[in-house]
Amino acid sequence: MSIDALKTKIRKLRNPSALTIAPTLDTLPPMAMTEFDSPVRGMGEYCRRALEALKDQIPAVKVSFGAFALLGPEGLQELKSILDTAKGLGYYVILDWQRQEDESSAKAAAKLLLSGELWPCDAVVLSCYPGSAAVKPYIQEANAEKKDVFVVLKTAGKSGSELQDLQTGGRTVYTAGADLLAKWGDPAVERCGYSRVAAVGNASHMASLKVLREKYPRLFLLVDGLEAGNANARNASFAFDRMGYGALVCCNLLTAWIENPENDPVDEIVNAAQKMKRNISTYVTVL
Repeated sequence: MSIDALKTKIRKLRNPSALTIAPTLDTLPPMAMTEFDSPVRGMGEYCRRALEALKDQIPAVKVSFGAFALLGPEGLQELKSILDTAKGLGYYVILDWQRQEDESSAKAAAKLLLSGELWPCDAVVLSCYPGSAAVKPYIQEANAEKKDVFVVLKTAGKSGSELQDLQTGGRTVYTAGADLLAKWGDPAVERCGYSRVAAVGNASHMASLKVLREKYPRLFLLVDGLEAGNANARNASFAFDRMGYGALVCCNLLTAWIENPENDPVDEIVNAAQKMKRNISTYVTVL
């Protein structure tokens, strides 16, 4: 499933948003901690229930590899189950990988992540900052499998600007990364007009999203971090083209239950997802 399929899903649901699954044990609702034989199992079941509840409402899900890998073998088992569930329910599945690798390990990881059924996904998220040797193996594998690669250019938080907004040769570091992505992605442009080599920006940084949308018309933009305190739907709207395409906005809704702890936590996720869609629709119309 490539970027064309993602656009089709967005158009069908008129919803350019995605659920971020990056849970931590200390932010799980009580049901996840008490109804199962282990907290990690409870975490996995909570995520699967959220996917079931949202299957006809949002087109995509972004799952953090690291959030589960840190929990050991049981965490990786739950990760595999969540990916299987998401694929089975018809989501476009993005696996947030972002490991720092040399060329040989990148080749091995790209093969394992983007082909076969071990870690079923439609795309992976990488960092651009290790350079071309660590990114190109994923692009090559994604092209072979008709899948996508999302490469991080802008991250959340003020400290990211210490590096990403530095001026170098008349351009910022993050636009230097975007120049590389545009070059690498030009041969992989799909029917929708966007490349399978895509970029990751952040909903906290309106100006950078505006620059990326205007300067790189073939870069699909994954807009991360809508849940952050300084992020909002208006900022995210600058990532979209005039037809309401070209971007997907991600938000971690798994902690929505905290505002109303007496309610069913999965119902609170659904309510938060619907609110996110309404907020985005205030500024973006999917035609």
